[in-house]
Amino acid sequence: MGFSETIQMSYAALAISDLGCVLTIIWIRMCFSGFVEEIFRSHRIIIDVGLFANFTAGWPNLGFSRTTALLTAWISLERCLNVNFPTKVKLMITHKVTKTAIIGIYIIGCCPVILVYVGFKTELSFDPMSNYTTLVMHYNSGNRLTNINRFAFVLYGAIYPLASWILVTICAAVLVATLKRRLNRRTANTRGLAWTTESNAIESRQRKPLSRGTVINRTVVMIACTFIIFSSPSAASILGALIWREFSLNGSLHYPFLICMGISILFAELNSSINVIVYATTGSRFRAALCQLLPRKYRGS
Repeated sequence: MGFSETIQMSYAALAISDLGCVLTIIWIRMCFSGFVEEIFRSHRIIIDVGLFANFTAGWPNLGFSRTTALLTAWISLERCLNVNFPTKVKLMITHKVTKTAIIGIYIIGCCPVILVYVGFKTELSFDPMSNYTTLVMHYNSGNRLTNINRFAFVLYGAIYPLASWILVTICAAVLVATLKRRLNRRTANTRGLAWTTESNAIESRQRKPLSRGTVINRTVVMIACTFIIFSSPSAASILGALIWREFSLNGSLHYPFLICMGISILFAELNSSINVIVYATTGSRFRAALCQLLPRKYRGS
């Protein structure tokens, strides 16, 4: 489909990040299904499945998830500015600027995951009685977190999700308000013409194909609204943890906290999985290209 417009570059970057989220969550599911544990046991190695899944895919998944959130914020901001200041934005946000912004988002979204592994160690402990080797995973200094580890936890656990959710919500609200205001103005101007009736106006809109800008606006609004809905449990859980100290993993409300975190993770994966449906629903070119990739018997008529 090419990258004739900067928004298509952002779509592609978002799709790659979504793919990373889906692949890592598939690996986590494989770990907890017993498949990975059986492979290790066949080599007489015992692992802690939860820790193994968390450090091999859990944290990378969080990195891709936060990158998806930041990219969604970038797409919403870009489109919001484009609708309100079209001439200036087209001159400012060029292909080079968009490429730089996407690379920067991937760096700040994925690279800090490395900080989680600072001081992390793996050891093999052999038990001659059972003839099994245990894979031990822990942090140095009595399994205590360093300030670098804590910074990564705060960055991914609070700063990124809240900042991206707030920015996407504001940009989506401004974008919808601007589009609604333009639609009302256009409708008022159309009704002011003496020769135009309501039925003629409706029939004209039905015959006239949607402009490229309208399609992009619809796609961005749907992506932003989907992100806001599916990220709301995560944002609410983080705010709750900041307000109530007991609402944490080690507090008296740890069971509700775990339930909320589980729902947040599920919704985050749904957000990454549903974007391709949004593209296919709103974009005729993407839908046509997608149909060409499918076997002939699965294509629509």
